[in-house]
Amino acid sequence: MRMIRMMTAIMMAAVLIFTFSACSDGGSSNDGSTSSKNDTSSVSSNESDAKSNNQGKNDILPQFDKTGTIEETLLTETYDVSITATGLTYTNSAVKLSLKLENKADSKREAYAGTAGYGCNSVNGYMIHDGYMRCELDPGATEEEEVSFSYAELYCHGISKIADIGIGFDVEDDEYHHEYSEMIFIETQNSDGYDYSEDTYLKTMKGNALQSAYGITIDALSERTAYSEGGISLISQALVTNKDGDSKLMLEFESNADQALNVRLSGLKLNGVEVSTSYLASDLIWQGKKDVLSVSLGDYFENNETLSADNLKTADFNINLTNTDGTSVTQETAVTIEF
Repeated sequence: MRMIRMMTAIMMAAVLIFTFSACSDGGSSNDGSTSSKNDTSSVSSNESDAKSNNQGKNDILPQFDKTGTIEETLLTETYDVSITATGLTYTNSAVKLSLKLENKADSKREAYAGTAGYGCNSVNGYMIHDGYMRCELDPGATEEEEVSFSYAELYCHGISKIADIGIGFDVEDDEYHHEYSEMIFIETQNSDGYDYSEDTYLKTMKGNALQSAYGITIDALSERTAYSEGGISLISQALVTNKDGDSKLMLEFESNADQALNVRLSGLKLNGVEVSTSYLASDLIWQGKKDVLSVSLGDYFENNETLSADNLKTADFNINLTNTDGTSVTQETAVTIEF
């Protein structure tokens, strides 16, 4: 069960970054990061690698601002485990949140962050799939851990400095009983005056720097609100192809709900042709946050010679919203996006 949870989390983290894969011959750098959720073997997460692919001065990704710091802060005491944020560090490929975990129980505990079952990490108002952590704690033990957020995924969301980090924890005992924390926020000094109303993801998708740095093509982009129910809106849709010819739908959601909701996509028609009747993607979106879900189209294009990124005009799928207990809060809704 634990291995399934960890592997699912790794796959989720890779989905968004893989969209921007094959960006450089240099590949990703190894800086000793312990995050199991960072799978960037086919994407350059190193700032200098990404910048080296840019040709014009207007196409260069900004240098990541490494000035953001935090004060040591007690984040939560969940299921007899005390979790404290102790600092931020910056490497060539990622920003890392250092944590101290102390088990005050008389039995073993395991603490998780960024899992598929309870993934509620965010940076600057965007849900982020990086940040996986697993920590085993013997009774009375104290352990040091790091939660890593790659520059590659942050750049994909238009983030080049840390204003705040949101993180939630799942704590489990040796009989698989769980307790969950709320999403807890840690602010840096960059949060003062930060414009959270700006859609940095959309701004980045409309620019040239990300496309040049990661060898991608934005085949189509729509800012039409294609769905708005239960406090969740689908505010932008993009068709993206990477250097290897792999195409994905990139769907940007925004939550104005009063609770965290899971957005589940299923069934797919491309240009009216039914290509899937099953699950496509899902994610937990915290209230007040934005999130980007991606749907891979490569297999559908390969299996139907009439479909391609060049001629895609419409995509139809279903959206269902559930709360954290799995209860539906809206009826399943059919959605059509047009390019």
